[in-house]
Amino acid sequence: MIRMQNIAVPVDFSENSKKAAFYAAEFARERNARLHLLHVINQRLIDVVQELSFKGYEGDTVEATEKMLKEREKELREFLDQASLKGLEVEYVLRKGKPGAEIIRFAEESNMDLIVIGTQGRSPLTDALVGSAARMVIHRAPCPVLVVHPYDRLFVE
Repeated sequence: MIRMQNIAVPVDFSENSKKAAFYAAEFARERNARLHLLHVINQRLIDVVQELSFKGYEGDTVEATEKMLKEREKELREFLDQASLKGLEVEYVLRKGKPGAEIIRFAEESNMDLIVIGTQGRSPLTDALVGSAARMVIHRAPCPVLVVHPYDRLFVE
């Protein structure tokens, strides 16, 4: 039997990442593993908030960044309903940086046994936003990666 203690799911709040999270929750339940829901706030977003402040727009970048972190943490904790998480040990993780690199770093630092990641179709916009991070994770992750496509049939009942 393959031993799994830690399963990571990168969450971008899309329906496809929700589908990946359902898969991961079922794997975690079957293997008695800990589920790690990971959201990476893209560093480019934080840079934009800081740049607006530097250019004289009103508002405190520290306050705006903290508010964004709190809102994202709340969204992450509410991402899956409690019924989907029943009986699971769940860790909610927020990181800042380049999504693909941070997912890989988290997997290395936390000794992940599996990453379950959603990916979008091959349109230019979705590829730029989601596909590049998924591609990086697939090629550089320190553990196996299960890729869930938007139109895959759902095996979880």
